[in-house]
Parts: sequence; structure tokens; C-alpha cells
Amino acid sequence: MTEPADLPGILAERASATPGTVAYEFVCPGHSVKALTYGELWQRAAGMATSILRYHDGAHEPTVILYPPGLEYVVAVYACFLAGVPAVPAYPPDPGRPEASRARLTRIMRDLGTPTVLADDAAAGVVRTYGGRVLTQRADDRPRAGLPLPAAGDIALIQYTSGSSSAPRGVVVRHGNLRHNMRAIARRMHVDRTSRAMMWLPPYHDMGLIGGILTPVFVGFPVRLMAPFDFLKRPLEWLRQISDFRATVSGGPNFAYDLCVRRHAREGGVSRADLSCWEVAFNGAEPVRTRTMEAFARTFASAGFDQRAFFPCYGLAEATLLVSGEHWDGRPADGLGRVSCGSSVPGQTVTVAHPETGEPLADGTEGEIWVSGPSVTDGYWDGTDGHFAELDGRRFLRTGDTGYLSGGRLVVTGRTKDVLVHCGANYHAADIEMAAVADDPGLRQVAAAFMAEREDDTEIVVVVETRGGDGSAVKTAAAVRRRVLAASGLAVNTVVVAPAGTVPRTSSGKIQRPSCRARYLAGEYDDLRPLRQA
Repeated sequence: MTEPADLPGILAERASATPGTVAYEFVCPGHSVKALTYGELWQRAAGMATSILRYHDGAHEPTVILYPPGLEYVVAVYACFLAGVPAVPAYPPDPGRPEASRARLTRIMRDLGTPTVLADDAAAGVVRTYGGRVLTQRADDRPRAGLPLPAAGDIALIQYTSGSSSAPRGVVVRHGNLRHNMRAIARRMHVDRTSRAMMWLPPYHDMGLIGGILTPVFVGFPVRLMAPFDFLKRPLEWLRQISDFRATVSGGPNFAYDLCVRRHAREGGVSRADLSCWEVAFNGAEPVRTRTMEAFARTFASAGFDQRAFFPCYGLAEATLLVSGEHWDGRPADGLGRVSCGSSVPGQTVTVAHPETGEPLADGTEGEIWVSGPSVTDGYWDGTDGHFAELDGRRFLRTGDTGYLSGGRLVVTGRTKDVLVHCGANYHAADIEMAAVADDPGLRQVAAAFMAEREDDTEIVVVVETRGGDGSAVKTAAAVRRRVLAASGLAVNTVVVAPAGTVPRTSSGKIQRPSCRARYLAGEYDDLRPLRQA
């Protein structure tokens, strides 16, 4: 019998054939574990889908998911698929950062046009203050017979891009995009029904949702989940769970591995953990660092970790998720310690082109990364189609990221020039700069924000211009840090308080961040005594 190609059909088959097999587990507070079988997942998701269809009266409106990370979030995603409505992964308002989370949610709701929201009681009250329509499943809801299964061209997800205070954009991901990318992930990572996964990544981001939640059911192996906040509080618990669950697949952004190494140095390691089961340790979503992987491998070699498990990869929401990746050979790709992210996944093409002329560049020449293939999405929910170009009769996504090819393998050298990627999150430079100088009469409302890579670390730097006078540079730097932290949650490492005319700009007045970064790295600001904070 041929297996269904779409994810809801695959879930239906698994729920019918092996209803008692565990699909998901979730690590609760206190380390207890809850399980969800294929049969239970189908029953609960189909019941919720029936509620959605009744509430929508047949309309296929986007539905925002605002449950906290956990099994209910998983059920809600599949419920949207079974109801044939686009699922919009989001996260509930954060009590610790109410203004930032409220602003993001408000922009999403406005972009979607007052959508339906699936939320628990804690988030429901907040959503109603935005004018949102909250749907809660009734206890007597029963799955409706003959739920329609989606076609490849139907919208599966509206995946909003990251950004702490910038306007998020909803990437339209169709079921065909999902199917192609999940199949590519399975083939490139060599996962099958004997695999086991452990994931802490946020379910509202593409890596956590598509890689961590959807692909395991697509392939047919179990996954244990834990909340992202629990990982950040206790990063070594991630490694203990890998050991306990005998997970073969897990990973996260580069900062996750750094965090484990630092916590190990402070706490003394993971007693009795056995990481010899870990076969695919993917590392993506931000620049991958050789020194990070080397340090992690050294630190946890005694626990059985094999550095050959490392799987550097590259991807973005506009390409559904994975663009390229391969197991690490233990060597940097060049003298700067960069790491190869492998060749393009099956069925897709990656090329590096001149950012202005679009001319394909030779191996070793840095340029803009372009991607073509069935995983590349159409564009955004607001009607814009992203940045696309034609090359040899094919449609390519212009990622805005920079890199070069070496023997067909992609080496990523930087992210979009105006985006700072830190600890797995994207921060728009313009938003950081705006927050840095906001309502400060002592500053000229001119600032440049950038990331500066040094031998041992990467620092977030903000250069601000003063209006002159006898103001304290120390107080100014402290105020800049407070404002940026409040607006975005980003901790600035270094603030340069500089006189007028110090920040380079174009003739039209635009900030030249690369030039400012180059001056900083060249030591041209050293006489201003840059104020650093660990």
C-alpha cells in the first residue's frame, strides 16, 4: 500500500495501523513525562478540527496558535491541517516582556485581519483585548467523519519571520513545500523509523516546528519535547534527556552548544549521561563556529559524544527550512574558521551570485546565496513575493545572506547585512539603533549597530553620536543598554559614545554599518574608550 504523501494523511494511516505507538513525549516540570500516541493525537486533533470547521462555518481562515510549548501545541497544529486552515505558529504573550510580545502579536493579528486564535485560558484574555476571536475546544466535540485532506497547493503554515521589534512577515508555506523539505531532511540526515529525537526548540519557529515536531511523524519515529525556557534555565538537562531517551537526533543554534560548555564548567558536567547514542547533532539558525564544536566535543567526549555527529546546516523560512547540511569532517572550511554547511538538499539548487548583476560566481568567490527548488515558498501573506530572480529559466530565491561555494559545498559567511543573529534570534539593526537613541536629548539620534567577530567571541556593538557637552559617557552607555534591552531583549556588549560625524553615512544619509564595523575592528574608535560589558 502506498503511503500518503501529505502529513495529515500520514497521521491518519499511523493512527489506524499503530494507534498505541507513542508519537510525542513532553518533559513536564519536575521531569515527569507525558506521552501522546498516534491514536490519541488523531482523536484530539480531529476533534479540535471539527470545532474549527464549525466555528469558521466552512471558511478556510488562518488560525493563530498561542498555546505554550507542549502537547496541546502539537495537537493544535495537526487540528489546523485536518481542518484545512492555515496554521499560524506564534507564542503567547510573555509576562516578562509584555510590551514587546504585545507589539509582535498585534502586528501579526493586523496582518492576518483579525484571525481565529487557539489559546489556553491564560492567553485568551489577552487576545480578546486585541479584538481577537478565541476558540476553545468543547469537551463534547467529536471528530467529524470525512475530514478533508489537503492538496499540495493548499497553505499549511503562515510562518512569521523572527525579529525582536521589527515588523514580522508571514511566509506562506504550502503542503507541497513541507512534503519536499521533510523528505529532504530525512534523506540528508539519514533518519528512519529506528531514529529517536529530543527537541527543546520553540514550536513557533521553523526549526522547532518543521524539524522537531512535523518531520518525526512524517518519517515515523518518536520525539521527546521540552520547553525552550526549561532548556535556557537548565541547558544540561537537554543532554540528560538525550541520554535518557536514547535520542539519535537533536540540536539547535550554535549558542546552545556554547551554553552547555559554559554551564558544564560551572556545574561540573552531566553525571551518568551517555551521549554515545547521538548520531545527528545539527547546528544551524546562526553562524556555526568551529571552536564551539571543538569545545563541545572535548567537554563531552567523556560522556560518549562523537564529534562526527555534528551536522552544520543552513536554512531559512522562505525555503521552508533546510537548504543545505552535512556531517562535519572536523575541519574548518577556511583560514577564518568558517564551517561548510554541505551541499544543497536533494531536489534543490544553491548558487552564489553577484548581488548586483546576478551573475553566478566561481567557487571560492563570496556573493549572495540563491536557492531554487520545490521547498522555496511563494512569498508572504501580505501579497509581496519576497526577493526572487530568474537564472537560466529558473526561479531563485535571493536570500540576502552571503557565502561561497567550495566543491559544491556551501560556506555561509554572513547573514543579511541589516540583521544581527544572536542566540538563535534575529534582531534588525535599525530597530536596535532606534531604541539606543530613543528620547535621549544628549544624543544626535544617529547610531550604528553591528556584530563584531573577534578571535574568542562575537560581540554586539552600538556606536552612538553625542551632541557634545560634558555628559558622562558611562551613564550614556548604561542608558543605551537599558533602552535596547527593554525594546528587544538584546544585551549590548559594547557601546561607543562618539562625537558628531563619527558614524559613517552615505551621501543620502544612510548609515554605513559595514564601514562602521570595519573602523571598529581596525581600532579607530579605541581612543574613545569603548565601554564594554561582559
